[in-house]
Amino acid sequence: MTTIASSPRLHLRVPSMADLDALAAMWADPETMRYIGKGVPWTRDEVTARIERGARAHAERGFCFWTVVRNDDGAVLGQAGVTAIDFNGPEIELGYRLGREHWGRGYATEAARLAAAHATGPLGITKLVAVAYPENLASRRVLTKIGFHAAGLSDLYYGVTAMTYRLLA
Repeated sequence: MTTIASSPRLHLRVPSMADLDALAAMWADPETMRYIGKGVPWTRDEVTARIERGARAHAERGFCFWTVVRNDDGAVLGQAGVTAIDFNGPEIELGYRLGREHWGRGYATEAARLAAAHATGPLGITKLVAVAYPENLASRRVLTKIGFHAAGLSDLYYGVTAMTYRLLA
C-alpha cells in the first residue's frame, strides 16, 4: 500500500478494508469516540462506509483521513488527514483520531503534523481548519503544537459548539 507521508515512528496510507477490524474496534469504544463528531460510537457498517468513502475521496481529490500505521510493527493506530467541508466553505479540515490504547505517546501530534505537512506541501492547500471540543485539552494542545491558531468558538461544525483553529501555509 502506498505511503502518503512518513516519520521515524509512523506513516500514513490510504485506508483499505484491511483496516476494518482495527478501526471498527477503536471506533466502537465510547471513550475513544467521546470527542469525535457527536460523541457516539460507530457501528462496523459505519466504519466500512467511512473506509470506502476515504479511499474514494483519496482517488478523486488526493486526500482523505488516512490510516495511521506504526512503522516498527505495522499496527493500525487510527486515522489522520484532511477532508473537504463543503457546508461551510469550501474549507479543508485537518482531523485525527487514535484508538485509546495509543493515547499519551505523542502519536496524535506526530500524525497530525504529517497530515498537515502533506496537505500544505505536496497538495498545495493554503488554509486548514480544525475543530476540537472546548474540554478536549489534549487535542487542543496537539493543534497548537503543530502551528494552528485558535479562532474562537463556533456552532458551524458537526452540530456541536467547538473551538476552531486555523493554519495558513
